[in-house]
Amino acid sequence: MTKSVQLSKVFVSRPLKQYSVWDLGNAALYDLCRKHPDHRSVDAIVAKVWLIGRSYAASIERRRDNRPTGGGDFYVDHVAPRIRDAGVDRWFVPLLGLRRPEAEAVIPVHAKLTELLASISGLEKRSLASKYLHFHVPRTTYIYDARADWAIRRVTPAPGRRSPPFDPRDETYARFFLRCREFHEEVETLMGRAMTPREVDHVLLAVAKRG
Repeated sequence: MTKSVQLSKVFVSRPLKQYSVWDLGNAALYDLCRKHPDHRSVDAIVAKVWLIGRSYAASIERRRDNRPTGGGDFYVDHVAPRIRDAGVDRWFVPLLGLRRPEAEAVIPVHAKLTELLASISGLEKRSLASKYLHFHVPRTTYIYDARADWAIRRVTPAPGRRSPPFDPRDETYARFFLRCREFHEEVETLMGRAMTPREVDHVLLAVAKRG
């Protein structure tokens, strides 16, 4: 299957300028994770999970049936201790020196984080895991949500049926990541410069908006 959307320099340039209005707000989240990169302090864990999740419509307490989870107590009593005790900092170590998205390193860490967040919330938290990971290692991680997943299918050909050879992996995110990496390279060639995963996300949002 071939891709159904062809991009131009003009189309790519427009969302990069349009979505720059969010740079200041995102900078606060990047700065928070840069200043508090580890997972030893309950205060820092609560701040990061709460602010990233709420800012990106992926909060850990969000449930399909809208049942309450205990508000702030849920973060303090359940979320932060579980993340602190899970050894997350050890998972992140292989990503810290990377300057580009590398599937072999990122996909297994995302899978572990998704599983951990699911065990805390009782729901699949693939999107929150990708966003939380992105703000800690922004050069390496693509942001996943329903819009980005829809858009990447429009701008890249369907991958083969063989499962990505990374373990552990979340199959959906693994395939999304590989398509994003392919698209990332294509857009860099088109624009004649290096681009970040955040910029790739801006372009995907524009594709989703165009429909």
